[in-house]
Amino acid sequence: MIVELAPRFLTWGDVDPARQAFDGASVAQTVRSLGPAQCVPIRPDVPFGDPAMSTWSRGEAESWADAMSYALVQEYGRWTVGWRWSHDEGDFDGGPVGNWCCPRDSITTPEETLARVEAALREWREWLEYLAGWFEAYPLDLV
Repeated sequence: MIVELAPRFLTWGDVDPARQAFDGASVAQTVRSLGPAQCVPIRPDVPFGDPAMSTWSRGEAESWADAMSYALVQEYGRWTVGWRWSHDEGDFDGGPVGNWCCPRDSITTPEETLARVEAALREWREWLEYLAGWFEAYPLDLV
């Protein structure tokens, strides 16, 4: 695991939407312009239980997802690493994102995969904005 790409190490200062510009309308175009979008890996045509699937998932596919995370950080900022913080047993378990699970399950065709990245990034941002609303409505009294 690359610590810089793990959402559990994010602070509120890293993710506060008030500090991070984001244009959700242009995310599809931006994601498709990033380097990793030009080389989405092809999932092997084998059953999920086949050892070749595990090898691909933990190797080429995970490396691609890390590269996409890194490219998103370069484009938007560190807050974006949460796009892979999935609900259940995914890349980073226990998060608010339902549009991405893990490379094995989420990487299919290049078009579907990039659409999932976009949707997961938007979902993550919406979660942060929702959370910011709660912090604003119920501020912490730190005195």
